[in-house]
Order: sequence, then structure tokens, then C-alpha cells
Amino acid sequence: MAKGCIVSYKPIYEALLFNELNESCTNIKLLERGRGSAAFTLDNYNQLLQFQHSRGYIFLQHVHPYQCKIKISKSRTDLDLFLKELAQILENVEKNDHLVAQCRIACDEKVDYSNKELTDLFAEKLRLQGFIIEPETATVAISLTILKDHAFLGVSELKENLSSWTGGVLFFSREDSVICRAENKLEEAVNYFEVPLYNKQKVLDLGAAPGGWTNFLSKRGMFVDAVDPAALDSRVLTNKTVTYYSMTAQEFNRSNLGKEYDLIVNDMKMDTNESIDILCEMSQWLKKDGAAILTLKLPKHEIQKRIQIARNVLGRRFAYIRIHQLYYNRSEVTVFMKQKL
Repeated sequence: MAKGCIVSYKPIYEALLFNELNESCTNIKLLERGRGSAAFTLDNYNQLLQFQHSRGYIFLQHVHPYQCKIKISKSRTDLDLFLKELAQILENVEKNDHLVAQCRIACDEKVDYSNKELTDLFAEKLRLQGFIIEPETATVAISLTILKDHAFLGVSELKENLSSWTGGVLFFSREDSVICRAENKLEEAVNYFEVPLYNKQKVLDLGAAPGGWTNFLSKRGMFVDAVDPAALDSRVLTNKTVTYYSMTAQEFNRSNLGKEYDLIVNDMKMDTNESIDILCEMSQWLKKDGAAILTLKLPKHEIQKRIQIARNVLGRRFAYIRIHQLYYNRSEVTVFMKQKL
């Protein structure tokens, strides 16, 4: 049974995440902070999971329960303590489960061991005890997070940790064909929101320049109409599945081309209210079962108010809305919407 949870987040939005947790979980209490992570005690861990499934936390990037809290000295004597507690929680793990060991040091003080050393130590111990260690096919995570004064050890279903990456820290490879960093953001959004992408889908990319999102989608066999008055990268323009419209989104909307799209994506750098209005207007171009992905650039103040306005306004147009700050988001959140039938 979980004693509490470890949450990971971007430090700048710590207060916003803590507000979400307090509103969604009864009797949740902050126990200890680390670097971009914190430990909480709570009465009912399932309450947190239920909120994540029903609405979703916006500023939570990774979570795992803990069954053991271990006082640490930050010296190598800690390693024996970790292995001792590991043996205890393994009593709840089936031998035929595929496991992954995820260890993360999230304290600012120096410790006499590394993330890799801890992960290798756990993986080897698990193998020797007959467990299957397969990160690519893992369904169960053994998680160890080191905070200021304690280590927190837990076992959980990997799918419940919000991200399959340790601490929610992603490392997408940078291929030569990648136009810009924004492609990582769209790839993460597609994975996180489980957006179905199919060959020959028709996509409208608003604010496409320099072409990162268009490049990502076209490489997956989609036909993309890229709209932006700014120029696109020449590598995108040579793709036969890309049609470039050198104009604003508003001008494109007035052109009345009579097209229909499976997906509309919008990563324009503008005020949140304006982005929402443009997407709602352009949603008339969506097919009945269409979807949309929108990046909202966050203001410095009244962030929760702006997000609630976005949820309310978009909710009048779309049947399904999820909002989340992705790892590759900076001062922004990503919204995924499905069309009302």
C-alpha cells in the first residue's frame, strides 16, 4: 500500500501543481522537496490516479507511489539500505512481470553515487532474483527518488506514472532531418495524448514556420497545408505532400477553399485568447471526427484564470479537452481536443 507519492514538475510552476494536488486529493501533505520533485503523504493514492484519468493534471510531469521512506547519509552506505528495502517491496511483484528500474537523484547536495549506478545496481539485483528486466516492454516500474534527506522507493504499474521516462525527463534523439526543437514538442504531444496518426490524413498547420510541425507530420505520410506569412525551411518546401500558403491564419480562413481536415495544429506565438478564438473559428474546417492540437503561451500572471477561460471557451466547441504542460513545453501548455459529433 502506498504511503505517499513523489511528483515531478518544472520548478517555476510548483505552486500551480501543488494547488492542483490540494484540490484533487484529500488530506495530502508536503513532506520533503527536491530539485523539481517533492514527496507527499496522502490517505488515498487512488484518488490521485482517478483525477489523472478523469481530467488530468496540467503541471504534473511524472508521479510514482512510494512504499518505503529511507533516511539517507548520502554516502555509499545508503546502497545497502536501498537493496534491503528493495527486497521487501518485491514481495508484491510477479515474477513474469517485465520490469524497469528508474532511479533519480533530485537533491542539490552531493551524494556518493550516481543515477546510473543506482539503476544498474537495482537492475542487477532484480535479474539475480529471477525478474525480467526489459525497459522497452516493461509494465511495472521500480522507482527510487533521492530528495534532500530521504530516499523514496516504490513499485507501480508503469502506465500509472504519467510518463514512462524516469522523472518524466525525455531524451528524444535529434536526427539530421529535424527542422527545429518544436518537432520534439509535437512528437511528445502525439505520444502523451495518444493522437492517432494515419497515412494520407489531411492536416492544417497554423503558424507553421519554420516548418518543424509540418516536417514531423509529412514524414509520417500526411498531407499538410502549412500556413504562415513567414518562410518555411527549404527542406519542407520540397516535400510533395506539403502545400505552403504564405498568409496569416485569418487570411487563410477567409479564402474559403472548402477543404476538410482530419487534424488542425496550431503553435502560433500569440496571446492565449487570440489563439483560442482563431482555433475555434478554424474548427469549421475539421471533419466530424477530427481533432486539434493547440499550444497556449502562458502569461506571467493569472495563469490558472487563463487556462480556465481556455477550457470553457474550447468546451463549447469540442467534446473532449485535455490540457497538459509537456516536458518540451517552455512557458506554455498544450491542449488536445476532439470534435463534437
